[in-house]
Amino acid sequence: MAHKQRLSRYMIFIVTIACLGGLLFGYHTAIISGALIFLSPIFNLSIAEQGVLVSSILLGALVGAFMGGYLADRLGRKWTIMLTAVLFILGSWITAESHSYFILLFGRVVSGIAVGVISVTAPLYLAEIAPPNHRGGIVSAYQLAITLGILGAYFINYVYAKKADWQEMFIIGSLPAAIQLLALFFIPESPGWLFKNGKSHLAIIVLERLRLDRDWKGHIDEMKHSASSRNKRGAWRLLFSSKLRTILFVGLFISAFQQITGINTIIYYAPRIFQGAGYTSAISATFATLSIGIINVLATLVSVWLLDRIGRRRLLLIGIAGMVMSLFSLVITSFLRSSLIDEMAVISLMCYVAFFAIGLGPITWVLLSEIYPLKVRGKAMALATFVNWFCNYFVSLTFPNLLISIGIGGAFLLYGLISVIAFWFVFRYVPETKGKSLEEIEQLLQK
Repeated sequence: MAHKQRLSRYMIFIVTIACLGGLLFGYHTAIISGALIFLSPIFNLSIAEQGVLVSSILLGALVGAFMGGYLADRLGRKWTIMLTAVLFILGSWITAESHSYFILLFGRVVSGIAVGVISVTAPLYLAEIAPPNHRGGIVSAYQLAITLGILGAYFINYVYAKKADWQEMFIIGSLPAAIQLLALFFIPESPGWLFKNGKSHLAIIVLERLRLDRDWKGHIDEMKHSASSRNKRGAWRLLFSSKLRTILFVGLFISAFQQITGINTIIYYAPRIFQGAGYTSAISATFATLSIGIINVLATLVSVWLLDRIGRRRLLLIGIAGMVMSLFSLVITSFLRSSLIDEMAVISLMCYVAFFAIGLGPITWVLLSEIYPLKVRGKAMALATFVNWFCNYFVSLTFPNLLISIGIGGAFLLYGLISVIAFWFVFRYVPETKGKSLEEIEQLLQK
């Protein structure tokens, strides 16, 4: 295994610009949590309409995830990211200028399409530019950016809650997109896409600019071979072939588990949950939610630091085990009658978020970007991400009804049991990919 090399300044710049897509992802999905407190009375929203509004961005993300693989393969990773930046700007302004419920929904769907496309393309791009011994950290930096976006949304929610200015909450989401759009003119296409499209000469030039080490030169023939068979068999047909079927379903299940263990019930409904726990005003609820965002960021930083040291599989098992304990603790506190129940519930929620941010949060995106062969990578990522967003939509749409029918204890008991199944699945089926080139991973998994 190659020794670890430092990253060039140019590489750090490129990773930062690509990760702005994650920042936008996190901001646009989470900003609704604080804005909803003000939108509900202004637009006279029922419980069902609130659920549809929160989940509308997820419907857009489903469409975007479905399109993302095709766009990333057809236009290239870089130009597809540029397209999402434009959509984020449009979605922000349409939502902010809404004067009816249906325009509000439309703006959120536009932002959702951008979220869906970027959730496919950004991890794909980052994995294809990263050196093997930095790939875990670089791809998980995308998840770190998502958590920073969520934290930023919570902070903006808190600041503007004092003014009840929900329009500014959405408009601010267009600023990072404008910065990213301009900066993207100064970054290259991914070497993987260039090899895949017969532009080996350009791919080698890009690698020369990106990498300080020369270990990649020993893998050029493997890169060319991995991409050369793209026309021998249809990518969709190959993806569902017996040769790749197990790899496909490992990715699909990991992608599903990231959502059906309940994380976005916290991200989307945190202020409402805190209001139920005694933080009665909008300002106090949004301020309490900031703690969730801060813990999410700090725990993700820990994961970024550990991923290339102790490996994906071990860290994933640690994270899911912690989620199980936190969820069952939350269930127990929900059935207790104690003056400390609210504080215990909040602590359990914070622990749950921390363990998610160490494990399933970042590692899902890392594994999805690593385990699929180059010739099917775009389509496989799109399919796995589509499953991810479908599960996200289903969970966020059903959570308010679960609270009404079985209570918060019953809802989190369900998520805890699903987390137990996720732990078993990872232990049984997920391989270790730390330190291997994408070509080495392809050869390992196909054996």
